[in-house]
Amino acid sequence: MAELFDIHVLYRSDTVSIRDIDCHQHAGAPSQEEQSMDDEIVFPRRGVFIKHVRGENVVANSNHVLFFNAAEPYRVSHPTSEGDRCTVFAFPGHIVADALSHYDPSALDRHGSPFQLTHGPAQPRVLFEQHRLRRQVRNGFHDALAVDEQSMRLLERTIDDAHQIRGVRPQKLRPQTKRARRNQMEAAKSYLAVRFRQRVALDDVARAAHCSAFHLARVFRNEIGIPIHQYLNRLRLGAALEWLAEGADNLTQLALDLGYSSHSHFTHAFRQEFRISPSQFRYSANRATLRQMSKNLKV
Repeated sequence: MAELFDIHVLYRSDTVSIRDIDCHQHAGAPSQEEQSMDDEIVFPRRGVFIKHVRGENVVANSNHVLFFNAAEPYRVSHPTSEGDRCTVFAFPGHIVADALSHYDPSALDRHGSPFQLTHGPAQPRVLFEQHRLRRQVRNGFHDALAVDEQSMRLLERTIDDAHQIRGVRPQKLRPQTKRARRNQMEAAKSYLAVRFRQRVALDDVARAAHCSAFHLARVFRNEIGIPIHQYLNRLRLGAALEWLAEGADNLTQLALDLGYSSHSHFTHAFRQEFRISPSQFRYSANRATLRQMSKNLKV
């Protein structure tokens, strides 16, 4: 079977593995029994196949997201000889169970088979985000914190859509749970404020906030209004503005001191947020300082 698949690993961290799978299997009877190594959400991008699992025949095409439990046996068949192309997001089981517990608390106790649903709809906004993230990692996008967060956002959204289309609503929160979450997010903010110049991993922030990585990513965005990687980036850019205004002239060193991987990474982030480059800001800040000095001399 191995020669029927081309597998390309696009990204890997402790939080998620992203890979493209091109299947060249021809039309015919279902394949031999297969199993996934991890809990996965699968986005079919091209072609169509049928997943045979738990006595169901689940059609997979670009309108659907499929859920795979690690070690759960299934078979696959193709109605045409065109094969299929998919992008797979694989997560550790505890992350998937945590994501599902928002709708199904028993998922936390269902070791090895967190997904009770076999599939859900691929809503346009999710499909777009999946393609954008895939393009970023294929092109060498190296902000690991952002990739991890965006991947878990896809996991959250696919789970939301799969349950809500079936009329299942999330569990309501108790007041004490809300207070605990606010305290966790304040702990996360404190951790980021102290360590924003360092390489920050999602798991490290989660440990500091005494919660899981998925819980942190979801609740931080809801409580603070922006994702963790954007909050971290704004801390770095705030410091950059201060140092540039004070005359910092080595932009490469400044980028590295602020935790960016390179000068270009820093410049891209700065331009995305402020619509000008660091060097342009430095020039305008210096010009303003000179004008003020000139006015002071005239007085």
